[in-house]
Amino acid sequence: MVIAIIAILIALLLPAVQQVREAARRVQCKNNLKQFGIAFHNYHDVYGMFPKGGFFGNLGTPAMQAANAPSRICSWGAALLPYLDQAPLYHQINFDQWYLDPVNQPAAAHHLTVFVCPSNPSSDQKKPNGDNIGSPDRYGRSDYGGNWGERGLRCFPGTNCQNNYGAGGAGRGVVMHITEPSVSSSEVTDGLSNTVFLGEAPEALHGLWMGHKNFFDQSAPLNARNDTFSNTQFASCQVPPGSSLIGRLGCDFGQEFHSHHVGGVQFLLGDGSGRMVSENLDMKVFSALLSRRGGEVIGEF
Repeated sequence: MVIAIIAILIALLLPAVQQVREAARRVQCKNNLKQFGIAFHNYHDVYGMFPKGGFFGNLGTPAMQAANAPSRICSWGAALLPYLDQAPLYHQINFDQWYLDPVNQPAAAHHLTVFVCPSNPSSDQKKPNGDNIGSPDRYGRSDYGGNWGERGLRCFPGTNCQNNYGAGGAGRGVVMHITEPSVSSSEVTDGLSNTVFLGEAPEALHGLWMGHKNFFDQSAPLNARNDTFSNTQFASCQVPPGSSLIGRLGCDFGQEFHSHHVGGVQFLLGDGSGRMVSENLDMKVFSALLSRRGGEVIGEF
């Protein structure tokens, strides 16, 4: 009888303990975002603009890396290192070469805790380059991605929304492609407190802190899963039958914000605050948060 009572008590207490632990992990996850917020603004104070995201080209082979040589770029994660107490690591990087180059692999392989959300159940501290996942080379993981904007959310179920503002073709977010104009705080006319800078994406294919594609344009609801949305109008969630992506978190697995938290995803807003955003948030409101100068009026969210 005593053993049975103890077993019942343990069964009752265990979920509560797990909830407390997850709450602590979520707080740490948000604190990481706040550190990034301070780093973004310190970078802006020095350079008069926010760091760019990287480069969307494929770097899967040395030939592709060589072909894209003129576009070598420091990712937003690497650019922020001096403002995250990682100046020595920053100075180890040769910014004339890709992070995939042997000269940069030792630096790029560093595991940095500020880039990792404790709620991520994966124990892997390093990941392969998303353009060449079969390579044995591993790089430091990032559970956070930059906001390049959105495509398709603000006019769903229509499909005629572009992921830019028209002229110039630049993304609607803040973390830009290397070839796009830089973004300063004065160009975030929707207001810093109404604009997403970074968000969680722990399963992103290109989720590396020094990775060249670790910034996204959202095209599906938060926390959308491939197995749930495989027959949906959200094109980024449609994957071929038999694909290894089916059943994985993150929709098109590299361009969508998602998390391992129940019910939502945490984001860094431009004012430096961290916010949990519900996965049930209206998509037009969500798309407004992802645009820097869309002119939308956002209420409470």
